[in-house]
Amino acid sequence: MLAYILVFVTFLFLGSSAAAADDAYIAGYAAAILEHEFSVTDAVIQVDDGVVTVSTKSIGRVDRGKILAALKKIPGVRNAEVNVTSPEEIGTAGPVDGLHESEEGVQTGIPGPQPKWLPRGFLFSPLHADPRWSHFGASYRNFTAGLGLSGVFGANFGETFSIYRNRAPFGGEWDFGVQAGVFSIFDVSKQSIDLVNADYLVGLMSSYRNGRFSGFVRIHHQSSHLGDEFLLNNAGVERINLSFEELDAKLSYELTSWLRVYGGGGVLVHRYPRIGRGTTQWGMELTSPKTYLEGRLRPVAYADFQANERANWTIARSIMAGFQFENARIGDRQIQLLAEYFAGPAPDGQFYTSRVEWIGVGLHFYF
Repeated sequence: MLAYILVFVTFLFLGSSAAAADDAYIAGYAAAILEHEFSVTDAVIQVDDGVVTVSTKSIGRVDRGKILAALKKIPGVRNAEVNVTSPEEIGTAGPVDGLHESEEGVQTGIPGPQPKWLPRGFLFSPLHADPRWSHFGASYRNFTAGLGLSGVFGANFGETFSIYRNRAPFGGEWDFGVQAGVFSIFDVSKQSIDLVNADYLVGLMSSYRNGRFSGFVRIHHQSSHLGDEFLLNNAGVERINLSFEELDAKLSYELTSWLRVYGGGGVLVHRYPRIGRGTTQWGMELTSPKTYLEGRLRPVAYADFQANERANWTIARSIMAGFQFENARIGDRQIQLLAEYFAGPAPDGQFYTSRVEWIGVGLHFYF
């Protein structure tokens, strides 16, 4: 809101000519849109007779087409262009603070990352195919191997919540937050739809982003619990009170606007029973640069791989592909309809020694 008030005040006081006033209004409006709707915090914006040129170090995983569409909707804009350049090309002094006229029009800048409490989003993008990444989702899985189950309903509840964000070394940003989630599976072949297993995760997380590079460090707790109905109907099942705390770190790099790779590892600092400590994870994500239905539908595909000492370093493979439904303008809220395939040691804690395989379909929500 403050940014839009400043735009209005600027419009009133930069009135040397109608064209300059219009360009000043557009420049301020564009800065507000980039900062508050797309989280672009290092841009220089040049406006000349209604033509907007944005120069920035990175737009992260934001679709360039959405930025252009948003800029072109500003009253008075005749055309718009977004240039992703190196910091040296933008200027060693960084973005220009304030608003001023030049021979080429009006120029403004977003003054880089500022300290924020409770900022929107998180600097590290979700690992979409990770079976234990906290988010809201529901899926149907047809087990073809393992656990003696066939039809299974999976329900996830959780979120990664940023508490504080600020500037970081090398021109980046860092933030601190919490991550929590519940991951449960239900046997839909039973009349009462029995709860089979539920895993609970909660942790503290700090992440860093600089352009296409991002990473996080996390300490989290996970515990696993069998459902009462499942225990009553399967008297021979041995209950395992699996519980551990893990310290892990992951790095991610966006090779292009449509291809992301990531990897990392961790160690169990406390565990019961005395299972193996080491964990590893890597994967890739494909996000189509092309959208359908006027920017509302985007094809996506994800692959996640994990090999952990507690499962004798056997690789678990999680593959998901389908469509992402998103806001045609900003896209920070998304619904994904994904087909999924999993094979390897079960991600459900009570069954970590069992090999499972399933195919399924699910809805996943990201806010």
